[in-house]
Amino acid sequence: MDRKKILMTMIEVGFGHKAPALAVRDAIVERTGDSVQVDVVDFARECGALKDDRALKDSWDLGLAFPPAARIGYLLVELYGKGAEYIDLLFKDFVHKGIEYIDRYKPDLVFATHPLALYVAVKAKETLRRKFKVVAYVVDPFDGYAWWANEGADALLVASDYSRDRLLRHGTRGDIIRKMGFPINKKFFDIRTSPPQIHRDLDLNPGWPTLLVTAGGQGIGKVFAYAQALYLFQAPVNLIVVTGRNKATLRRLETMKEKVLSRTRIAPLGYVSNMNELMAASDVVVGKAGASTAMEAVFMGKPFIFTEWATYNDRFIINFALNYHVGWYCPTVFAFSRVVRRIAETEILSEYKSNLARLSLEPGTDEVADYLLRTAGA
Repeated sequence: MDRKKILMTMIEVGFGHKAPALAVRDAIVERTGDSVQVDVVDFARECGALKDDRALKDSWDLGLAFPPAARIGYLLVELYGKGAEYIDLLFKDFVHKGIEYIDRYKPDLVFATHPLALYVAVKAKETLRRKFKVVAYVVDPFDGYAWWANEGADALLVASDYSRDRLLRHGTRGDIIRKMGFPINKKFFDIRTSPPQIHRDLDLNPGWPTLLVTAGGQGIGKVFAYAQALYLFQAPVNLIVVTGRNKATLRRLETMKEKVLSRTRIAPLGYVSNMNELMAASDVVVGKAGASTAMEAVFMGKPFIFTEWATYNDRFIINFALNYHVGWYCPTVFAFSRVVRRIAETEILSEYKSNLARLSLEPGTDEVADYLLRTAGA
């Protein structure tokens, strides 16, 4: 019997599309060893559509640095809908080379975690007249914008009823939508270094609330200015500030810590490989509304302070947090400092943690992996 082949396609704009694919891949490998071939690919780059790949990634970086651009793009997608004609025109090279790549790979199943990767997979299935299955996970946990509403898929997996409803409003058939928990790599919950040890290693005050400040791997966002403001205000909190690949911000924070005395404890860090342990050692996560980090915080029982959002699928994450009183939205330094003061001086943090616990949200990594294996006939 031939070994089944599962091709996982994403576009590495940030880590939000890659992380769920890697999580599900690892769960499948854990179950099957090498009896099933599973490959995660940065699809546009891997298939050779380098100009389209660069355009997609540059547009994402622009959206992070200048959110109105990302919001206009989102609204245009919603206005023009699924739009096979304009997708074929805008990403002609990606569509053509992506179909060729799938033809060479000969998958039993394509699992997409980006809507354009989903589009190319569906187009390949129709063009090549192959019988492979196409499944997508809608990695926007509370949204389902037009590009996700692709009825050529065999299944669209969603994290919430909010996403299901958004897809239905775009005309997607209900029978192809399945709700499964958001995939998070199980290694994320493997905490090797205890929170007290993290506090000691970073010279933090164990009696104060600890805020984990992050802006993703690229380290682009105004949240670092918020952290600086708290330090200058001498707030009675600990700050773990992860700047990712943003070396300039890391140097600025290190210089501030060296030259400016403050009772606030701050630990500036660059790109880290133990974000899970830092989150476990923190009481609150602070940063841009992004799906993977937000869901990691939810599953670890950590309320979130959102300081900004790039586009409307991120705004739906903020709305969820506000509706269920499990997070705050602070678009200004004043609002941020006021919330931090409440966290430091009242019992509101315990209240928000209790609200999160009552939601009983769990990762769906294993459920998604099992579903893909069944669908692929493995």
